[in-house]
Amino acid sequence: MPALEGRRALVTGAAAGIGAATVARFRAEGAEVFGVDAAPGYGGIVADVTDPGQIAGAIESAGELDVCVANAGVSLMEPFLEGGLHSWRRVLEVNLLGVMTTFQAAARAMPRGGRLLATASIAGIRGERNAAAYCAGKAGVVALVKTLAIELASLDITVNAVAPGQIATAMNRRDLELAAERAGRPADELLREHLAGRVPAGRLGDPEEVAAVFAFLASSDARFITGEVIRVDGGELAG
Repeated sequence: MPALEGRRALVTGAAAGIGAATVARFRAEGAEVFGVDAAPGYGGIVADVTDPGQIAGAIESAGELDVCVANAGVSLMEPFLEGGLHSWRRVLEVNLLGVMTTFQAAARAMPRGGRLLATASIAGIRGERNAAAYCAGKAGVVALVKTLAIELASLDITVNAVAPGQIATAMNRRDLELAAERAGRPADELLREHLAGRVPAGRLGDPEEVAAVFAFLASSDARFITGEVIRVDGGELAG
């Protein structure tokens, strides 16, 4: 029997990248999946995670949940001394407060317990140049997951995160191109140098490889795992 047969799941940031891959993997594992995204023209549930009313409405329309993946996120490449409150607020509203509001509404829709899962990042575990707001937001997700794992355990809700490294998504490609522009170098050359010097696996990860970890954490095999942040980074933080 598929690992998620009979489970009802909701995934935010579902229009592309890791979110789309997670929706596809969950469906392949037998789950009924509700995708949520703010992108215009998205074919699933359209909602903005920065609006608590919208995300609560999206979860209400899905009904009782067994699994929620708070994946919606934005990136920001900006030198700290050039940044301002406007850009910081946008990143934190989506990447941290968006996870909080999604988890809060989803937990209320799990009367029999369930799984809360978030997309963190290795940037929330270490610092990265020109990414102070992004790193701070993802570090907040790591702390939130650990705290909620303790607080929600009595409700039979486990809380975990996946921390991707260099994954082949459109968002990561845009960040790479911006970094290359600032460095005055070709993007592919910069990427090859990064992979060779910092990623033992020597390649970008696939969104499907992140989705596979979410599928495991949503399965019954992970019922005693909570408060964990699992890195999917090709060994980047191992050394």
